Amino acid sequence: MGSAMPPRSLMLLAVSLGAGGLAALVYFHDSDLVLLREHLNHPFALGVLACLLMALAAVGLRWMWLRVVIVVLAGLGASAALFGGWVALTFASTEEVGSVDGPAPYRIRLQQSLAGLGPDMVMWLSVRRDGGLLSKEWDLGCFNDDVPDDAFDSVKWTGPSSVEIRVADGRTFPVALDPATGRPQTTAALNC
Repeated sequence: MGSAMPPRSLMLLAVSLGAGGLAALVYFHDSDLVLLREHLNHPFALGVLACLLMALAAVGLRWMWLRVVIVVLAGLGASAALFGGWVALTFASTEEVGSVDGPAPYRIRLQQSLAGLGPDMVMWLSVRRDGGLLSKEWDLGCFNDDVPDDAFDSVKWTGPSSVEIRVADGRTFPVALDPATGRPQTTAALNC
């Protein structure tokens, strides 16, 4: 008597579980590596892929009722992942608005996004250490302009491993970077 699933279905099942695991990993764990952060940080797309592969794996099952149940569940999962991805793109997407070069190999990236449904904008700052495929990036600060005095104004390098962030009312937030790695030792945030 043969196995319940043909080898093709077993392979698709394994790949589906791998894609689902990768989706969960990138959703719950933020990586410092730029390669992973920018190119593999698509948990909803990976979730849809996992559901589609699971549905394809179910096609090879002998039992029709199990095939139908798995395909329906995979369709519901893919629909939920597509909806979640749409919501994330609509309300959490950021756009790059500039950068500030620092001492080599560092630079600060400035990104902006809407704060929820309102007209408020959030400025996200991160520091990047360029190193080819091993480039790393860390969060530096977050500033929401719902209170006009708390809006981001500027950022400047004050030394080889220190940064100063200024908000609209003139307050400053000094941030020291670890001299060995470049990782910020603290971060600054207002209303985020």
